[in-house]
Amino acid sequence: MQKLDRLVIKYILFIALVVLIVSNYEQAISYMFHFLRILSPVIVGIIMAYILNILMIKFENIWFPNKNNQWVNKTRRPLSILFAMLTISFVLFIVLGLVVPQVLVVLTTLIEAIPVAINQIQTWFTNSEQRFPELAVILDQFEVNWSQIVQDAVAFFNGVTTRIVETTLSTIGSIASIVINLFLSLIISIYILMSKEKIMSQGNRMIKAYFTKKQYDKIRYVLSVVDASFSHFITGEVLEAFILGVMVTAGMWIFRFPYATMLGALTGIMALIPMLGAWISGTIGFVLIGVQSPIQGLAFLIFIIIIQQLEGNIIYPKIVGDKIGLPGMWVLIAVTIGAGLAGIPGMLLSVPISSVIYKLLKQDVTTRERIDVMS
Repeated sequence: MQKLDRLVIKYILFIALVVLIVSNYEQAISYMFHFLRILSPVIVGIIMAYILNILMIKFENIWFPNKNNQWVNKTRRPLSILFAMLTISFVLFIVLGLVVPQVLVVLTTLIEAIPVAINQIQTWFTNSEQRFPELAVILDQFEVNWSQIVQDAVAFFNGVTTRIVETTLSTIGSIASIVINLFLSLIISIYILMSKEKIMSQGNRMIKAYFTKKQYDKIRYVLSVVDASFSHFITGEVLEAFILGVMVTAGMWIFRFPYATMLGALTGIMALIPMLGAWISGTIGFVLIGVQSPIQGLAFLIFIIIIQQLEGNIIYPKIVGDKIGLPGMWVLIAVTIGAGLAGIPGMLLSVPISSVIYKLLKQDVTTRERIDVMS
């Protein structure tokens, strides 16, 4: 009887808590987001540790894996973490070194070229008026003031430049805050990786203490499926991004498009956004190439559409789907639903989450079929 009373009290308290949250949902959401902002360095640190752990394990298997002396054991983990961080930093440095300088040069050229292009258009129309008097009559009806258009265009691009500078200056404080939080997250991730086994052991003990043996086995199985799906998803994404970047770079070299290396690197990075990344980099490439040659820009757009079709329908479902054990059709469905629900974050998380659900359902169906056969 006493046990039943405690159970009733627990349910009453739980229902009261739910009613309190629902009746004050705006304040509850505000508190939740404030709490998440406070915890953001910890959350980012856990994510960084998970990603670094994939590389760290690879390096640990390389660093004298069969030796067991004290010096090797003490240096294996710190050096593996260091090599993992250096690898990611080196890739980012190379990509940013290829992309950022050329983008700045092209933007500067674009800002300088717009007024010249408008002047050329004005000259063409003036010459056309002399050759085709009927065109002059039509243009006069519209009362086009070319001088004013040029002045407005120059003022607009000067204003854009000014706003960019002002925005940059106003966000220095925010950037400093982001850098500090990233540094804290990095420190947290290093602590997590250095004591990975201890943290896992403590978590394992807590699950054993608060759940039955059957529940413990189920939780362990679900966690192993989640870990396998997300780690394979990350490695599959990186492999797919590398293949796509090489394809774009090689294709642009073959067809003699400008900015081949830069756009190939940008495409590889943007490919980490499932299905949509190639379109984003393709749009940027079309603008950059189209400024120099509209015909070549159109040819590049056709080229990137073909690449995107290969990537979206063959490469991505095959590589990422095979890595996480999710059929290609379900990869496409997951990305579509994820994009509709939560945009780019939804696209990133939809595939590994769908893989987890797919594997758990598959295992559950198999288990139930065995029970039916046995009965």
